[in-house]
Amino acid sequence: MKTVLTLLVDCAGAFEGGRTAAANMPVKKFIAELPADLPVRILRYSDTAMWHLGPEPVPAGEVEWTDLPSGGYLSSLAHAVNLAGQSFTTAPDIRNVVLLISGGALSDPEEIVQTVLAKRFDASVIRAAVPLTTDADAAVLRMFAGDNLFDSSVLLDPRPFLASFGESVAASPVPHAVPVPITLSCTIDLGGGDSFSLSVSGTDILAVKEEMQSCLAEFGTEDDPVRKKIAEYVRRVF
Repeated sequence: MKTVLTLLVDCAGAFEGGRTAAANMPVKKFIAELPADLPVRILRYSDTAMWHLGPEPVPAGEVEWTDLPSGGYLSSLAHAVNLAGQSFTTAPDIRNVVLLISGGALSDPEEIVQTVLAKRFDASVIRAAVPLTTDADAAVLRMFAGDNLFDSSVLLDPRPFLASFGESVAASPVPHAVPVPITLSCTIDLGGGDSFSLSVSGTDILAVKEEMQSCLAEFGTEDDPVRKKIAEYVRRVF
């Protein structure tokens, strides 16, 4: 049986700035670690949904990566499900697998999403979800995927996800054994012509994000206006 993997990636405006990089890097890494012959496509959504790669699937090894842009300020999962479902091939030798990559934001009524899921995804469609942020709303991810949830680590190593529906990565020397450096940067306008810039580097995306949050939270603690600007930035981006 041939598997076709569809990624639904939430690219709402919350992913502006450093958050966009935080979304792009793991998704790009995930695609790079898939079996080279696994057909894949990517649907991004925010106020509406559109194909980032597709609708015709491309073997993962042939994907020429283009960064995901930040979208509007809504997360319309119903639009994403509707568009993805319209493009499914229903041949008996095709297995459709859909992976939702999201922080759990949802701007559509839950009953609308469930209605569209029932209409567009029949029982043969395998649904899974992975949080893109540490504070992701698990209830939304479970609404989409049931108990088929995965830790965000599968974005760096998809083998547990692939194994869940019978796919595997061929044994070979592991080219990703050398840690991939990650750098997150931000610049905050403090007003009056002043700004604050911070860059944090490491090899673990979650650790880098946590360090940046910690550094931002500690900055400007004796200057009330600056502290409020930093706190506002942390709430909006992280």
